[in-house]
Amino acid sequence: MESEHAVSLKLPTFWPTQPRVWLQQVEAQFALKKIVADETKFYYVVSALDQATAAHLIDLLERPPAEGKYTAIKERLLQSFALSRQERAARLLNMPPLGDKKPSVLMDEMLSLLGNHNSCLLFEHLFLQHMPEDIRLVLAHEDTQDLRQLAQKADVLWLSRERNAEFALSKVRQGKPTRSDSKKPSGMCYFHWRFGSDANQCRPPCSFQGNSKAGCL
Repeated sequence: MESEHAVSLKLPTFWPTQPRVWLQQVEAQFALKKIVADETKFYYVVSALDQATAAHLIDLLERPPAEGKYTAIKERLLQSFALSRQERAARLLNMPPLGDKKPSVLMDEMLSLLGNHNSCLLFEHLFLQHMPEDIRLVLAHEDTQDLRQLAQKADVLWLSRERNAEFALSKVRQGKPTRSDSKKPSGMCYFHWRFGSDANQCRPPCSFQGNSKAGCL
């Protein structure tokens, strides 16, 4: 029965940068095809290795253990290609800025680095530090132990923030005053009032000078 299921199985080529995710995919395929024999699983994994990875594991491929072949190659792949605890910790501490990613995407990346380790107050703090200040202040008062729920709440605030910014910009483009525009200094365009010397564009008339990125010299 196992050989009948195995005939149609084709594993994706090994992913050196994501060995844990790849092994999860492989084991899902084994479960779907009801493949349980240790040797069968071992040789399927071997057949899915790229040339560089196979060469890296050549000693194991040439002399596999008599028993526990699949466990041996799985552990070897994780040992050789998965990030160590120290490397994952370093990446968590040095996550890049949020940019235009949704908070839930950042949370997924952080939880992936966390792996099987339990989260702690520091992990939540690291996540909040990557949020814009207005979102961080709201979430700081949230009392939840569910990190994904926290990220979903951050998404709601993030999307609302983006919609407000787009609405304000559309009003400026239409030449219609906004509540924020009424507070800006006379003679200065919205972009320079909002972003100062970091503005990448300028809408004349504008009294701001010295920003080469926006063409104000």
